[in-house]
Amino acid sequence: MRTTALALALVVAAGGAQAQQQRPTVPELLAAEAKAVQACEGSGDPAVIREQCRLRDRLSGRLAQAGYCWGRKGQADEKKDWHACQPDSIYEDDIEAVTR
Repeated sequence: MRTTALALALVVAAGGAQAQQQRPTVPELLAAEAKAVQACEGSGDPAVIREQCRLRDRLSGRLAQAGYCWGRKGQADEKKDWHACQPDSIYEDDIEAVTR
């Protein structure tokens, strides 16, 4: 009985350690997204490019969930960057994008 309780305690502790795993910070997400953008726009193996473009899209979604926006209303594409969303920011509406 004592062994079973100890084993159960170890399983619960291990599960708790996984739940406490640190999520990436916004700077880490920004760095990973920038790297994925470069690889996505690069030349080479089409499978690798597809994978990096999918990664870029997932990271963009994570940044949006963290309250970051890509560009501001009326801003030229080459000047757009990630920033904490403001009233003049462009919000990506995932639901609208899917229904277009």
